[in-house]
Amino acid sequence: MAYTPGNPGTKLDNNFENDLLALADTKLVLGNWYAECVMNGRSLPDFAAILGMCTSNYGHTRAVYQYLAAHGHDYEHLERGRGPKEIHSANLLDKAPTGWEDFIVSTWLAELSTWMLASGFLNHEDRAVAGIAKKIGEETYFHLKYAQGWFQIIGEGKKQTKLFQKAFEIRFPLALRWFGPARGKDPVHQAGDRNTPLRKLRDAFLKEAGGAEKLLGAELTREKSVNFGKDWRSDARRAGAMPDSLFEVVRFKDPAIAH
Repeated sequence: MAYTPGNPGTKLDNNFENDLLALADTKLVLGNWYAECVMNGRSLPDFAAILGMCTSNYGHTRAVYQYLAAHGHDYEHLERGRGPKEIHSANLLDKAPTGWEDFIVSTWLAELSTWMLASGFLNHEDRAVAGIAKKIGEETYFHLKYAQGWFQIIGEGKKQTKLFQKAFEIRFPLALRWFGPARGKDPVHQAGDRNTPLRKLRDAFLKEAGGAEKLLGAELTREKSVNFGKDWRSDARRAGAMPDSLFEVVRFKDPAIAH
């Protein structure tokens, strides 16, 4: 997946760049989640689906990196040169899944939240950005359907349902926090780089997340407000740095030492 950016070499707004990095870096981690967990699939179709979702998210990541590289960033640095403090991935994916239900909850929330953010660029004036957003939407549609199918299967078992509810209670606030505070000025929208205000994207995420209850057949705890600690970084949409243990898993390895 690759796009030729419009007006290459032009300087991008800082808020716009931060949005794109948060999107791409979260998809980088999500792709690695799929790669690490593929052997936990419950059937052969699971293996194929998880591998497909893995490669799609890697493709989204690299498409955004390529776009940023055409506007002043060094591609090698974006992909291989940044440390854990510089990667803008969501806290949602910092901790590995504790089981299959947690895996389904976490990846679904990551797919949904990244798509919500990307959807704000569907009508972007730069056709390359709009094209990337459209492609993300087309592929994420099937990723969300995969997860929703598992909601129904999990909902058929009492133990599995409770595990799903517990995982959702822990992961959902982290996904919601990725959108930033519910109140206050939306600096990126004010800068004119996103066609849809962040608050509306957040509300859309809340509405879509509520649909999981019907498929699961059980109630889910969905707080509409979350706490932001002192280490919250609005530019990176996360608190603190990526854990070192996760960084060692997700970082792209130096091709010079690959065999």
